[in-house]
Amino acid sequence: MFALSCTKRPYKVETKFIAGYLIGKETCHPDPDNDYWLLDCTVHPNTPSIGDTIVVDNETYTNVIKVKGLLPELQELGTSIGIEYKTITREKVETTGCEVPSPVTYHLKEIFIIHQGIAR
Repeated sequence: MFALSCTKRPYKVETKFIAGYLIGKETCHPDPDNDYWLLDCTVHPNTPSIGDTIVVDNETYTNVIKVKGLLPELQELGTSIGIEYKTITREKVETTGCEVPSPVTYHLKEIFIIHQGIAR
């Protein structure tokens, strides 16, 4: 037997949106699909400060986070990416278990993607 309640509102997951430019990638695993991508979240004014300042290829970026699971068509440096998310790590994530010689990693917060696409 099932019971239904018509007086409760549907449960809605609270998500947020952020956009950023793809500025680089970590190099840690032989399979690049397992590496983090770096996203500079300064595309739009008034973007919340959720990331950190880092230097990549002698260029300083602010509000940078790292992300895994980008769609292949978004994996091009300079791409403006929009992300719907629910969670960003509170602490910076250290990439460990690298399996390549001379790994390149960054100690940054990680964002977990719900939806992604080109930001316009």
